[in-house]
Amino acid sequence: MATPSDPPRQLLTLPNGMVAYIDEGSGPTVLAVHGLPGSARDFRWLAPALCSDDAAPARLVRVDLPGFGETSVATEPDPSPQGRARVVLALCAALGLERPVLLGHSMGGIVATAAAALNPAAFSGLALVSSPGLRPHASLRELPVAQVRWLVKHPWLLRRLRPLTRRVFAQAGFVGYPDQALERTLACVGATSITQHARRVHALALPTLVAWCEDDPMVDPDILAELANACPPGPRLRFATGGHNPQKTHAQELAQALRTWMAALVPPPGSPRPP
Repeated sequence: MATPSDPPRQLLTLPNGMVAYIDEGSGPTVLAVHGLPGSARDFRWLAPALCSDDAAPARLVRVDLPGFGETSVATEPDPSPQGRARVVLALCAALGLERPVLLGHSMGGIVATAAAALNPAAFSGLALVSSPGLRPHASLRELPVAQVRWLVKHPWLLRRLRPLTRRVFAQAGFVGYPDQALERTLACVGATSITQHARRVHALALPTLVAWCEDDPMVDPDILAELANACPPGPRLRFATGGHNPQKTHAQELAQALRTWMAALVPPPGSPRPP
């Protein structure tokens, strides 16, 4: 798409606080969860590709998770995947979304599988885009997770190390994020268990779309292929190039696959609801 979609956020009061989100289009719905660091803006190229097709319109709801974008960390201080998944489920219920496809990009894939494990009946399908797999990928293997966990328990030291934190994230390609989002990223990574994520993947019962690029610099392609093999049946989109963000570099192909897949997942109006 020539022009990305980046409208102002809407705000919604959940039981624990405000959450910011963007809601575009109409029709079968995709609820999109960003990675670390990230925000609803991560899907600004996918939104017009998914929502602007008059022949097969769709709806995209994208959320700022607590500590990112315009959602305060106070809405859900728990940085674990389950903590962030509870916010996703609360937003889904508050907006009255009827069994959307839940899409997780990058580390958002771990949140998406956690939400699917907490309440699989809330969703008609799962879409994992450049998501971590069943074992630690390159960027996690290089991260001293134990030291990160210790560091986030000492906020005063974390604040002192902000210049270093900015440099480390910039070297990984994450530029322009506020310090609070980078520190929340460290907290989220420290509270994430790939072993638990792998168990949730193996227990998945939802139809699952998996999309990835062979030249992903963040997640090893063989790990992404293993994830695709481990997930329940659904579309598999394997691109030769496109990096870590196929929701941008292959927005049209991903949108078309989602629309076609959702047409089979979502029953037409008036048909019996699945159990």
